[in-house]
Amino acid sequence: MKYLTPIKPSHKDDLLNRTYVQIQQEALTIPTFVMHSVSPTLFAGNWSLFREVFLVDNQVNREVKEAINLAVSKINTCPYCVDAHSIMLSGLRHDKVAIAIVKNDLNAITDPKFRSIVEWALSSNQPNHPLQLNPPFNNIEAPEIIGAALNFHYTNRLVNIFLNKAFIPLPFGKGIANWVVRKVMIKTGLVGTSRNAGKSLVLLPEANLPDDFQWAASNPFIAQALSRYAVVIEESIRNFVSPDVQSFVEQNISQWDGQDKGISRQWVETLTEGLDLQSKAIAKLALLTAFSSFQVDKTVIDEFKTYFSLDEQLLAVVAWASFSTARAIASWTRLPTKLG
Repeated sequence: MKYLTPIKPSHKDDLLNRTYVQIQQEALTIPTFVMHSVSPTLFAGNWSLFREVFLVDNQVNREVKEAINLAVSKINTCPYCVDAHSIMLSGLRHDKVAIAIVKNDLNAITDPKFRSIVEWALSSNQPNHPLQLNPPFNNIEAPEIIGAALNFHYTNRLVNIFLNKAFIPLPFGKGIANWVVRKVMIKTGLVGTSRNAGKSLVLLPEANLPDDFQWAASNPFIAQALSRYAVVIEESIRNFVSPDVQSFVEQNISQWDGQDKGISRQWVETLTEGLDLQSKAIAKLALLTAFSSFQVDKTVIDEFKTYFSLDEQLLAVVAWASFSTARAIASWTRLPTKLG
């Protein structure tokens, strides 16, 4: 892991410990969870969102959600997540779906609705795409489907910054990795084990559902996981990011049209030109995270850490920018006003 030092379970923080216990009972302490451990509230919120979207049996099959994860990771150019969720789909015995997504051969996905949801996920960074304006799912399915996409638009950005590019940096091939992952998934209950909705919600206080999360309203557990995470993300930056800088970053995110910014970082230098040095360090990290997470390097991190030395502060800004971008992307999907 780069730039962060994860915190192990400790008697000093009850929330951290209770979150670790839930993860160990129901999943694995994988790096995408553990990177959040430098902030117990973000750790709890991230786990809760993942659990309520992915691990609870509801309207949408797990393989569909994993395919969404893979498709979103592909458009965000997140090699680690593409690798991981190709293997997860193989572990669910959907190798052909994984290959179809990676190779952009969606005709190989024989189920029409499954294929259309994958196509929707692959277009989720295009606000005016026909599938965003007329999605291939209904309001009852939306919390899981849009929730899965939001979660990985968020996660991909953090992974691109904090983790290495390879999910399996070992000399053996994916065939063995697939076999190992399948066995681990079955043994740990990652697949094939029904879970009761809402167990993770005890970790954080209840929160009101923001207007832009109304697509989640039909599933109160996912709605609460999203709402509670949104609150702790906002609280995590409140003490060191000024309202003016928050507004500046969030306004730029709200105006984004999904277009790639290119390989140069000149755009962010131009955008932040009028800010003082401390505000500029925050805004550069946040905007690069939002639009070009692969461009966040040691130079950007060191500039930020000149003013803010704590891992918790670094994670807070990256999580805030990632979540703000993911929720903006989620708002691009236009659902019918009538349930069903």
